[in-house]
Amino acid sequence: MHAELVSISTPGTPLDGLFYEPRNGPTRDAAMLMHGNGMNFYYGAWGFLPPHLAGIGLAALAYNRHGHDTVSARTRTAEGNAFQTTAEAIDDNERAAHWLGERGFAAPVVIGHRNGGMLAAEHLANRPETPA
Repeated sequence: MHAELVSISTPGTPLDGLFYEPRNGPTRDAAMLMHGNGMNFYYGAWGFLPPHLAGIGLAALAYNRHGHDTVSARTRTAEGNAFQTTAEAIDDNERAAHWLGERGFAAPVVIGHRNGGMLAAEHLANRPETPA
């Protein structure tokens, strides 16, 4: 497995994350991992799940939405779970999906935890149909 730190562009603070790729055998598809409010891409399930996904041939993108952790002050602007709106969370997920699409994964498997599960359901409900 290979893991690469990535930065997904947004109009404000970029979304940081890790992109995991299988090294043994072909990459079948990708998974997009959506954390819950106050969580992040390097703790909990997103810390241990990506290597298992890579082991079955799935690339995995674990990334921070602007609603990561409770309060974050990466710049002079405070962000985090205490400040993110649902519309901003949806936009973050669309940007992550676009990032994966640019790498050839137009319709990734979507996995969400807690509020990330609600956002995953919303993302799937609004994702354009892709040809089989």
